[in-house]
Amino acid sequence: PFWLKIQAQGSRLPLADGRRARALAPLLGAMDYGGGSSSHDMEQLQNSLNAVVLQLLQNQVRKTCFDKCFGNRFPDRMAKTDHICLAKCMDRMYEAHAIVVKASVEMAQNLASQE
Repeated sequence: PFWLKIQAQGSRLPLADGRRARALAPLLGAMDYGGGSSSHDMEQLQNSLNAVVLQLLQNQVRKTCFDKCFGNRFPDRMAKTDHICLAKCMDRMYEAHAIVVKASVEMAQNLASQE
């Protein structure tokens, strides 16, 4: 499995692709989409939007990291250096996403508190 840095407590935990969603869920769940619908409808909307955002993120990470680590070569087997390249690339991409989400949430909260 690839490694994903978890900033909380500075730990480094192995996370398979399916578990990445659960690791990123608190970050995505911090977003507030506003509106006057019932809380159940809003929760469903938020869950659907989070799933789409996560799928887009995973697709972009795969494409970016595959292009970076393999370029135009298509080996029959992945070498250890390929595994390391992919793991490091994915770590950086997910960490960058977490930073952007955190900053976006803080900006939205600051804007909301000014109104």
